[in-house]
Formats: sequence, structure tokens, C-alpha cells
Amino acid sequence: MEKPRKGLNIGRIPTFEDSFKIAVAREYISGDFSYRQVGNKYDLSGDTVRHFVYWYRKHYCSGSNELSSVPESSSTANEGLVKELALARLKITAMEMLISNFEKETGVDILKKYGTKQSNK
Repeated sequence: MEKPRKGLNIGRIPTFEDSFKIAVAREYISGDFSYRQVGNKYDLSGDTVRHFVYWYRKHYCSGSNELSSVPESSSTANEGLVKELALARLKITAMEMLISNFEKETGVDILKKYGTKQSNK
């Protein structure tokens, strides 16, 4: 996968597309690889992957560890659940990318910010 970049200013760290950051962060969070291994796969440093994971958790996680890894099991019931979980995670990633693209194109922030006050109508 090629690294999609938004822009490259001289003397600044390159800025990557949100969809790329989400994909890299979710691959690390899945629990299968280390920062360095994910970085090697995408030709990034481990620190960059760590930054992507921090950014992802800050913007897309609601505080719970919803992506804790599920241990693989040989029973068919657990295998079905693992496949179902993988599909659910893929759908979540797609929805996050869709929301991100919508916000970028329209300039409207549609994600709920926790801790904001309700209007007094």
C-alpha cells in the first residue's frame, strides 16, 4: 500500500491521509504486530506508527478497549466468532473513513465530542 500524503512542507514531517492513518493504527491495535513490524510493512518508523495509534485512539476510540485481541481457538464456534469480529472491525474502519471524508468535504464536524454541554432549548 502506497503512503498517501496530503502535503509535504520543507522542514516538516509529512502529513498522511486520515484513511491511511486509520488503517495503520487498526493493524497495530489488532494485536498481531509490533510498532516496528507495522512500520516496516508500510515503510514508516515505529515512532510514526505509535503516533498514528495515539492519533486514532484520541479521535476514534470512546475510552473503552473495544479492539482487544481475541485469542484464536480451534473450535468451530470460536472460529465463526473470530471471523464475525474481523468483519465487524472492517465495517468500523470503513465507516470511520466515510465519516472522515464527509467531514473533510463538507467542513461539518459530525462526531460527538464527549463532555460538551447540551443546548438549552
